[in-house]
Amino acid sequence: MINEVLTNFKEEKIDENPFSHKVIKNIFPNFFYEELIENLPNIDQYTPIFKTGRVSSNYPPERFVFDLNNETVAKLSKKQQNVFHKIIRLFTDPSFFNVIANEFKNTISQRILEFSEEEKRKFGTSNFKYRISSMLVKDITKYKLGVHTDTPSKFLTFLFYIPKDNKLKSLGTSLYEPKDKDFFQSNNSKGHYPLEHFNFVKKVDFLPNTLFVFPRTNISYHGVDTINIDSAERNLLLLNYYFRDVK
Repeated sequence: MINEVLTNFKEEKIDENPFSHKVIKNIFPNFFYEELIENLPNIDQYTPIFKTGRVSSNYPPERFVFDLNNETVAKLSKKQQNVFHKIIRLFTDPSFFNVIANEFKNTISQRILEFSEEEKRKFGTSNFKYRISSMLVKDITKYKLGVHTDTPSKFLTFLFYIPKDNKLKSLGTSLYEPKDKDFFQSNNSKGHYPLEHFNFVKKVDFLPNTLFVFPRTNISYHGVDTINIDSAERNLLLLNYYFRDVK
């Protein structure tokens, strides 16, 4: 499966508006995508993200997560295990990381050149080490995520949209640019920002088997409008690569 996924990824050009990213449709083979959405765990097997210690206590309580690792997957049915072990093998394959990081090498190199002194102390300036985090996500009615760039330790972000159909198309990720081009220099609080400081640029539609991927930078402003559809359930497969702290 890795060859087909990487081929699909490489065939899509990088979009620089408003920051470097790719949107790849039909990222997984169709037969595998059907297996994936048919074998998602029940919501009672997920954990509210604010109870995991990953986010602050004021993070939206409508996001639920299921960590993907060998220990958690072992608790699922045999059929589910087969599906999610394939996902774990894909995400941990060195060629997957290397191909995608290389595609964004110009943006990544520029970000490293612009490291703050704090980032240099934490991550170093060369020979970086990385850690991986992957999870299934369910966002339910009233979920909303303000404008943000992601934590500075984030290296690459992957949002695999995994709905069953096109009915929730409007619930994708919104991309923004600041009205003031010097906004970052005066507002580097690493948190979520008021919407009035930004211009909406476009939305990545929440469509089946679609990947939205981007390297984290100081201008990768994005967010999620309020999900306000009765019984809406926004399913994603989330993958992040992080810089490891220098020991």
